[in-house]
Amino acid sequence: MGIQKLILVIFLILTWIIPGNGLVIKTGQDVVIGVDEVIDDDLIAMARSIRIEGKVNGDLYAFAQEIKIGNIVNGSIYTGGAELEINAKDCRSLVAFCGSLKTNSKIANNLLFFGKKLATEKENIVKKDLIAFGNKIWIDGEVGDEIKGGMGKFYLNGKIGSADIQADSVNIDSGATVMGNMVIRSGKEPVIDSNAKILGKTEFKKIEAKIKEGRRGVGIFEIFKIIFFISKIVIGIILIALFKPYIKKTNEILKSSTWKSLGFGFLTIIIIPVVTVITLATIIGIPVAIFGVFVFLTLAYISGIIFATGLGDWIIRLVKKDGMVSPYLAFIIGFVIFTLVCLIPYLGFFIRLVVIFLGTGMIVLLLNKIRQDLKIRMEER
Repeated sequence: MGIQKLILVIFLILTWIIPGNGLVIKTGQDVVIGVDEVIDDDLIAMARSIRIEGKVNGDLYAFAQEIKIGNIVNGSIYTGGAELEINAKDCRSLVAFCGSLKTNSKIANNLLFFGKKLATEKENIVKKDLIAFGNKIWIDGEVGDEIKGGMGKFYLNGKIGSADIQADSVNIDSGATVMGNMVIRSGKEPVIDSNAKILGKTEFKKIEAKIKEGRRGVGIFEIFKIIFFISKIVIGIILIALFKPYIKKTNEILKSSTWKSLGFGFLTIIIIPVVTVITLATIIGIPVAIFGVFVFLTLAYISGIIFATGLGDWIIRLVKKDGMVSPYLAFIIGFVIFTLVCLIPYLGFFIRLVVIFLGTGMIVLLLNKIRQDLKIRMEER
């Protein structure tokens, strides 16, 4: 009866967290929602390119190399890709992990951006907060509350409530209006046009002062980073040795189902913490919550190893067209490159997030493939 009770509890949890409306899933090379189409459910779209010109009366999860959204989305948008152009009306919130995002939307709550370049156009409205981590952030629209985050270059030519940012350089142009205070952390003073309107107080905090204060602990911190780097290589080699037959399959998944991996990884990383928190109110409570935390941390850790092996395999095959590729060599090369890329200021955090999503998605798709293979074998018997 124990397992039956567990299944019943999991079913109740899923019926609790899944919205009352349905769910539409669209995949393939190109996903297009035409102008006259109306989707009255949540929509999950994963493809090489996605174009949504119709209406979505639910949440939208979109993952593709190129994404264009140009109509009403009555729910929130969760998206990831290389190039995104979003002109959504009545969107609740927008969360984007991407190379570049150009948006001219009406966002009722918050905009969260993790990527290289964000550009909000003049008609873009974020009624609450804008949180951004990227290389270049250009704000030419309106933000009702506060702008927060870390960035390389920050340009403001729109209207905002207030700001608390860290940036390499800050330019406040002539068309800018700041209704409240600005806190700017940077290595150099911000460039503020004389025609810009700042109604509150501007506080500039030079970053070098903080760096000097923390120099005593830098040595120990660097030692821990080196130990962590070496230990992850060792653990990666051990995992590859234990699960070598499956490594080739995960490499193939990364090549053939990149955007599916990103999408399923994102959904998994989001769902696990939600289920973990909800189980605390159920009869099995704390043990399941502890297990959920364990699964979450394990996926977050292993995902980097899985992705690094696939990345290394892809890089080696650019030079070596034929023959076998050692998964150990592929992992070491991929992991070193991944670690170096993560050192890029501001982009490092974004890259780590994307890798966690990709690696987790690769694991999910692998487990699904194993399940399908077992089902086929059972049917053949």
